[in-house]
Amino acid sequence: MKTTLAISLVTVAAALASCNDAAKRQQANTVGWFLDHRDELAATLKGCSDNPGEFEKTPNCINANEARNQVTVQEMEDALK
Repeated sequence: MKTTLAISLVTVAAALASCNDAAKRQQANTVGWFLDHRDELAATLKGCSDNPGEFEKTPNCINANEARNQVTVQEMEDALK
């Protein structure tokens, strides 16, 4: 009985540790990074708009939207030159 409990606890601990590792791997990209990686910016914006209920308030969506806003402003300024 104690052995089964110990194995169960170790399994749960390992599962929780792997969840933390997955969260760390999904670190947010900065606005500057998105400005330098336009393909990733477009893909992230698509993912954010496809499921705004889940992703709208995530750091990547917030940063991608800010990068999009900066690109838009720059394009407008360039058009006025």
